[in-house]
Amino acid sequence: MSVTDKIGNEIEVGSYIIYSNVGTIGEVLDIKTNKKGSWVLIAVDELTKLWYNTKYVEITDEKYAKTVDTDSKQEELSVKEIKRKIKQNVSGQMSGDAVGGG
Repeated sequence: MSVTDKIGNEIEVGSYIIYSNVGTIGEVLDIKTNKKGSWVLIAVDELTKLWYNTKYVEITDEKYAKTVDTDSKQEELSVKEIKRKIKQNVSGQMSGDAVGGG
């Protein structure tokens, strides 16, 4: 029995899917089906794995998956350097394009 996404595309282990309600994207690790429906287990990142009902997901391209930046060189950072990197990342994420909360 083949498992399909909400628009009829076949899902296989190794495919990338998006849960469009919140934009979660990940690689399919496992597929399960029973009389109640079908689900896919996706790896969102190295730690997070989530099950989604296939009625609510769509196949997507791997290029949209979240990538983890891994430095090949492992070095200890000082508290000052860690704070600088955090400040740099936070300020890079904040922009004038943000929508107000009301």
